[in-house]
Amino acid sequence: MILARITQALRDQNWLAVSLEFIIVIAGVVIGFQVTQWSSSQAEAERRAVALDRLHDEVEDAVSALRLMTTNYDRLNTTRTEVIERLIADDLEGIGSDADISSVTSTSLLPAFSPRQGVYTEIISSGMLSSLGDEDFRDALGDYQAGVTFLQEQIDYFRTIVTTRPKIADFDYVYLAYAPGTVRQRRHVVEWDAAAADPEFLQFLLDGNNSMRAMSVWWGNLLSQAETLCAQTGRLTGQPCAPPETSE
Repeated sequence: MILARITQALRDQNWLAVSLEFIIVIAGVVIGFQVTQWSSSQAEAERRAVALDRLHDEVEDAVSALRLMTTNYDRLNTTRTEVIERLIADDLEGIGSDADISSVTSTSLLPAFSPRQGVYTEIISSGMLSSLGDEDFRDALGDYQAGVTFLQEQIDYFRTIVTTRPKIADFDYVYLAYAPGTVRQRRHVVEWDAAAADPEFLQFLLDGNNSMRAMSVWWGNLLSQAETLCAQTGRLTGQPCAPPETSE
């Protein structure tokens, strides 16, 4: 229709009509392009918003897991220090609670940290990161991911060290006893008099305590990085950082 009008206007040498028709065509193209661009921008903005929401959920789960792990490490380290001090002082009265034994047998507690990272992987593989959030958010995300990598490297390193050290089962006065009703139906038993008299057992505890306290610091550092990231994703999504409660 437009082409026919332009052709007729050219035949009639009606240059005003020709100009108007061309203006209408160009305006239509420009408006169509802008509508397409707007739709594309809206779709991309929605995609980023969904990614941030999902990332926020992942980070909340990570914070929850890290809080649980750091709490466990702190509790075990505190009790283990008490056990060490009592062994040095030869103060064995009342020693031997489940908490005491757990603190002693946990000197090779080196679980991996494997948080959900599906959304992060999607963000990186899609090239979305540079347009997601702002500089504060991207810095927090980078720090957290670097922290995850660093922690796992330290876990792997300490696992190699553990293989070269004595194990709790190497001491004749530490053994397993049947314990019905427990998760694994077994309980470590320590003959504390013999343990207190053996300097190698104290050295075992000191070495293990040193390693576990180092790991506790690194888990705590990663927790701080995860909490910072959670606050950033919460700021961008308008959601509170509310990690789910977990039981030990």
